[in-house]
Amino acid sequence: MGMILALAIAASIASCSIENAQYVLRGAPGVTARFYNVQTSSDWPTGLALDVHVARSGRSYWFLPWQGGTDQKTNLAWVREANSPFVGQAIRRDIEMFATDASYDLRPDILKARDVAPAHLLLPDVGHLAWYSTTAAERDSLPRAFFDLAKCRVPNRSEKAPQIEFPAIP
Repeated sequence: MGMILALAIAASIASCSIENAQYVLRGAPGVTARFYNVQTSSDWPTGLALDVHVARSGRSYWFLPWQGGTDQKTNLAWVREANSPFVGQAIRRDIEMFATDASYDLRPDILKARDVAPAHLLLPDVGHLAWYSTTAAERDSLPRAFFDLAKCRVPNRSEKAPQIEFPAIP
């Protein structure tokens, strides 16, 4: 019975949609990541925003995924949630994101709304961004590690999309 339940849970996570995926940073269980559906535009066609939440400080760092032309890199543009008490950046900053399957094979495509969730995310510069975006007295310290898909949430139809400030594409 226990083995069947474990296999059923693994199968449900393997087919989890990106909007229902909940990620946890290895070595820092208080740091989570989650994608939300947001409006699309010609500049921001993915329909997703990524929230990296740090429980200790209560801060959320918001990003919009985009792919940079011929270099095939998947980037995240650091943005703000409208009316956020966290001032955040004064200018747009981008970091690179790597999405992998369970075998750590890189996904070459940009993530889009309704995609199957990657098993792992690597945002190698998110800790640097969090550390230097605040004053010394209130810094968030995040280790450089993978975010692992921890669970597949049950969809909540009453949940509202975050109001993200969409920057202009330079």
